[in-house]
Amino acid sequence: MPMWKNLKSYFILEEKGSTKVARTLPNKKKPTVGAEDFATPQAASFVPAAAPTTSSVVGSVDDRSVKVLMEAMEAANLPGFDYLEYKKSIQNLKKMDFTNSIRFQTAYATAQSMGVTPGQLQESAQHYLDVLGKEHGKFSNALSGQRAAQVNDKEVKLKQIDAEVKRQEAKIEELQAQIEKSLTEQTKLRGSIKNSVDKLAKTQADFETTLSVITDGIRQDMAHMKEFLK
Repeated sequence: MPMWKNLKSYFILEEKGSTKVARTLPNKKKPTVGAEDFATPQAASFVPAAAPTTSSVVGSVDDRSVKVLMEAMEAANLPGFDYLEYKKSIQNLKKMDFTNSIRFQTAYATAQSMGVTPGQLQESAQHYLDVLGKEHGKFSNALSGQRAAQVNDKEVKLKQIDAEVKRQEAKIEELQAQIEKSLTEQTKLRGSIKNSVDKLAKTQADFETTLSVITDGIRQDMAHMKEFLK
């Protein structure tokens, strides 16, 4: 079993279908999971596209984060009997039906036999909190990079597209106004053409009727002249 998984068992309790944090110390503010390698393309599926700004996103313990943090603690393991060894002793005593007080005191007996003081245990525990804090910083930087790549650049592009859409919408409104104006002029011209055609038709009809009346009269006079003038 990898060393980080052994170390994981000191802090994470595995239960069927779930994982929860093993708490034997007073609950302090838990450092946010962080990892430098989250900036790699392979980890893109793990890092969210944007850092959550509300509490609507509920996090869970995952092996990728645990592995990174445990390996960081393992790499920073202080020589001799320190907090990690003390933590292991406490976890081993969980098999016994002891209270927290008895477990902590019994585990400390081993540390005390090696000349370790409570203050040194506190200092080494703080050392690992500092290590996790650095991992938090690495993760925050990696997340910022991912946000720049996956969100910020796209937001800039989105603003450009929004501006272009507004420009096109304004152009469409202008074209619609021009179309309305052209349609009005079109209707007006059609009406004018119809009036002109109607007038010309009436003029033609009047002329043809008048011409017919006059020519008919002339032809009738010619017929009378032929009949009466001999």
